Amino acid sequence: MSHILIVEDEPVIRGALRKLLVRHEHSVEEAESVEQAREYSLNQFDLIISDLRLPGEPGTTLIEAAGITPVLIMTSYASLRSAVDAMRQGAVDYIPKPFDHDEMLLAVDRVLKEGRLNRGNRALRRDLERSFPVRNMIGNSAAMEELKHRIGRVGPTNTPVLIMGEAGTGKELTARALHEHSERGNG
Repeated sequence: MSHILIVEDEPVIRGALRKLLVRHEHSVEEAESVEQAREYSLNQFDLIISDLRLPGEPGTTLIEAAGITPVLIMTSYASLRSAVDAMRQGAVDYIPKPFDHDEMLLAVDRVLKEGRLNRGNRALRRDLERSFPVRNMIGNSAAMEELKHRIGRVGPTNTPVLIMGEAGTGKELTARALHEHSERGNG
């Protein structure tokens, strides 16, 4: 079940969209303005659907505020220029109102599927980045295999490690590999 935020100032449209999404097993929150939407932690949502013209600020200001959460823009004042502007600012899609229910559901499903793929790709990339230093270590002798094994076991713990060796033996590479495997690997 996906968590979606609807930002729409017209209660009838907001309610209709809510019913449509809930009927298709999505969890939905609502806001009437960008200001009200900011009261939520925007990154908790899988998708934000926002009207372009809202009281106070335009819906496109949510694109930057939402970070990696995708924002789909809808508007009654559809024009080629406003669509291009919204997409340039980072909107994942642009739907004119009144929207066709099937068209909206297809757009929502596509954006959510892409979001799941992107999250999976980011997780895989992080895993690869974390394991890369050990893979980057050259050698397959018993000593090197033992070192790689120890890095994999000791890295995630909160244990101090002393790395000793002659110049050019890979102490810095070992330290980086340990750091990447630690809980502070992103720090």
